[in-house]
Amino acid sequence: MTDADTDANVAVLHDRFPGIGGGEEFALEAARVLDAPIYTAYVADGTELPDDVEVIPFRQAKYTSLPWRPFLEWKNEGMNPLETLNVALDMTDAHPDLVDYDVVLESAPLSKYYVPAVDQRIVHYPHSPPRWLYDLYRDRLSSFDLPLVETGLKAYAKGWRALDKEANDYVDRFVANSELVRDRIRRFYDRDATVVYPPVTGDWRTEGDDGYFVTWSRLAPEKRIDLIAKAFAGLDERLVIAGDGQQRERLEEFAANYDNIEVRGYVEDIESLVARSTAVVYAPKQEDFGLVGAEAMMAGKPLLGVNEGFTRYQVQGGRTGLCFEPTVASIRETVRRFDPDDFDAAEIREEARRYEYDRFAAGLREVVEQTAAADVGPRRGERPSHGTNDDREPGRRRAEGVLDQ
Repeated sequence: MTDADTDANVAVLHDRFPGIGGGEEFALEAARVLDAPIYTAYVADGTELPDDVEVIPFRQAKYTSLPWRPFLEWKNEGMNPLETLNVALDMTDAHPDLVDYDVVLESAPLSKYYVPAVDQRIVHYPHSPPRWLYDLYRDRLSSFDLPLVETGLKAYAKGWRALDKEANDYVDRFVANSELVRDRIRRFYDRDATVVYPPVTGDWRTEGDDGYFVTWSRLAPEKRIDLIAKAFAGLDERLVIAGDGQQRERLEEFAANYDNIEVRGYVEDIESLVARSTAVVYAPKQEDFGLVGAEAMMAGKPLLGVNEGFTRYQVQGGRTGLCFEPTVASIRETVRRFDPDDFDAAEIREEARRYEYDRFAAGLREVVEQTAAADVGPRRGERPSHGTNDDREPGRRRAEGVLDQ
């Protein structure tokens, strides 16, 4: 884009930085592409941020200082209802400087609670509608058997659902990270969405085959790494597990009983580990996008993926990999019939071109440009009687040309 396309002044609003996960990586890359600052409720202690992106926390002391810290820090990645409620409330007014921006790109679901100025435009990239309110609602509810507790949770979820849908009124443009999430947005919000895949970064490559299968992710129950480990316990093939999380100790105890399963924990150079592997195995529960699957394809490695969520869209039988059902028996059968000679690394990488950084950057800029151009009437800060932008306040002029890449 050039100044002739749009002079939109853009900011990124991300709900919080409890660490650096997929949502945070997206916010950072979006800020780089748009040359925009990131506003956020807080950055958790120990979270390392890059020097080339400006991150502005507007409620830092509240979440990281006494006396509130112990209450808000507990399971602060979306599992603490008190922290979630506070972040949602703090998003409504957020930082006072946000009203100076023409377009706000909202990253993550809670950022949608920001109440914009009347002449602002909002692009919302939720990663997914809150799954505990919609497609995973019954699964979460089934884990609570006590009638009074179940009734309370139903009421709690109903209230959140109403607030979540009310906040849709603030959004001018929804953007989904996959066709699966676009379908969820259509189903639960009755709004359309543009698909812009998150970027795959890193030195993904293939350097041969050292005879092991690999899986990696956050070691959490919804990633089903334990299911993969159990499946390989009955096979002659080697499995290397990379990653850290709440199930690491349990997986290490399990792997200690089998010579063909190795748990390496967090691996700094995951690209080199994947480069020498036979194939990647991935079995997350109803994954929204599946960065691991995209990274495997960028490396030219076949993907043995679960027939659920977006993972099933990534696996094209005979071209990029094989699908299995989320059972030990199905994984074993798929690994046994898998033949690496049936797959071509160059063909797999060609399918992965959709995840290239340049395509992400172009798609995101186009969405912002189109949303800014959809504005009706004089642009923010303009005097109706003059066709010039020179009368805008300095605060609104500071990111002039921000989209000129």
